[in-house]
Amino acid sequence: MNKDIELYERLQAYNLNLHLLSKRSGVAYSTVYNLFTGRKDIGDATSDSLYRIARFLGMTMDELYHSLEHNDRMDGRLFPDFLLMWGDEVISSVQVGDTDVHIDRFILHPVKQIFYADTVSHFEFGEILRRRCWDENRPDMKTLLGMIGLNEFNPYEICKKTHGKMVQDMTWFKFEGETLTYAELTRRKDA
Repeated sequence: MNKDIELYERLQAYNLNLHLLSKRSGVAYSTVYNLFTGRKDIGDATSDSLYRIARFLGMTMDELYHSLEHNDRMDGRLFPDFLLMWGDEVISSVQVGDTDVHIDRFILHPVKQIFYADTVSHFEFGEILRRRCWDENRPDMKTLLGMIGLNEFNPYEICKKTHGKMVQDMTWFKFEGETLTYAELTRRKDA
């Protein structure tokens, strides 16, 4: 079935037009209009906008991406490939693909490994990222987000900024081209 038709049917099921989708998802109308009419490449949209639209429509970001793509591959993905680290030890290599996330797990130690399988869906990956963030309902959430330069709760963007580092463990994400060490990461004020 044509993916544009599937997305149109979903909008109809929710009794939505593009104006209402924009208003209810909190994404600017120009962004919604340009994405849904193909005037804007999905690769140019922010992951925050895609996350908010997908969440409102009850879709995963992966489903939304595939529904919005207009025969073009996305050059910039929602999340970059990275190494899963435990301190300065490489635990896994993670490649974020167009349809799912592939994990080459080098160490299977249950405390050090956050992935349960060698391949997970984008939805499952998003849930793993969500668990690497602060509780979305914290009363000081706006302050925390402001400290890392974000306006809204979005697990993808938060983990890009914080490297997925949590206080209670030594797990973190090392992105391609970085020379960052665990000691440097834990000293950073924005981590």
